[in-house]
Amino acid sequence: MYPYIENIKKHPITAFFLIAFAISWIIWSIPLVIPLNTPAYMMLICVIGAFGPALSAVLIAKLLKPAQIAVPRWKNILRFAVLFCIILPFALFWPMLNGSLADPVFLLLCSILAALSAFVITRIFSRTVGVQDLMRSLGQWRVKPVWYLFALAVWPLLLILSSVIDLLYSGQSFSTYISGMESIRPLSAVILFFTILLIGGPLQEEPGWRGFALPRLQFLFNPIVASIILGFFWQFWHVPLYFTGFYPFDMADIIARFVWFLPGVLIVTWLYNRSRGSLLILVLFHASIDAFPQILPAQTANAGNIFNVLLLILAVIFVFTDKMWKKRTPVPDNSQSKE
Repeated sequence: MYPYIENIKKHPITAFFLIAFAISWIIWSIPLVIPLNTPAYMMLICVIGAFGPALSAVLIAKLLKPAQIAVPRWKNILRFAVLFCIILPFALFWPMLNGSLADPVFLLLCSILAALSAFVITRIFSRTVGVQDLMRSLGQWRVKPVWYLFALAVWPLLLILSSVIDLLYSGQSFSTYISGMESIRPLSAVILFFTILLIGGPLQEEPGWRGFALPRLQFLFNPIVASIILGFFWQFWHVPLYFTGFYPFDMADIIARFVWFLPGVLIVTWLYNRSRGSLLILVLFHASIDAFPQILPAQTANAGNIFNVLLLILAVIFVFTDKMWKKRTPVPDNSQSKE
């Protein structure tokens, strides 16, 4: 047995963060070495690099429980091929990419993105016990309807409510905001949501952050402490994007990201525990967080601050109603760790 494999098995949480950061940061550093003047290239490098957490989790889960399951290889190859064909058009025609189909580099990067998404999804049917344990809940759709409702509705409702409160408090007219709501095209909104769901972040991150790291952290700490630890690394993971030009370099924005991460990460932890560790619900919630700010009308002047306050209130309610200061048994069977 290689010594590094033994170290990974002894310290899976540390190994997860190190490998996840290494994969993402190495890919995200490409624009520092190779100038990428095309926004489409920058976006593709960003979302491909975001697979670091998921790939790290899959790798370590395989090392922790390497036993094999009798799953016909051809079935997984077929599943992968079908998913790749479904996901590739979303990558090719994502308006935010705005690339040229005649550009071979653009086509290659889109194909890599679609292949990685298909790979992560098909890990539900992995031949390895550890990986299947990690990803199983992503394919289990029989979850209480209330969690689907929460995952899909809470974030847009908070966005709308924050703008409504701002308009009421300032005495401004609702006409502009209402016209913005009326201009929403349902089909475009659905396509955008599924694009983000499949290639925009949720599948890249949640199998790692919540599928792998969170249950193991909750085995060691209570949900609040586990959320703070995970949230810090989650936010720190994004920092290189400020230096590569994907995010505008703004120190105030970087500081705000670290200050305001806690309410959001506590809500996600609460949802994870309440939905009994459903990766499907967490992926949908993540997609909702990323998609609805682009679907709904632009927030009013002070709506951002009001939104943060509403988020904080919701997090406090969940902390007290769920007694998140008390340590609890992690949901997944493979979450125990001697980190």
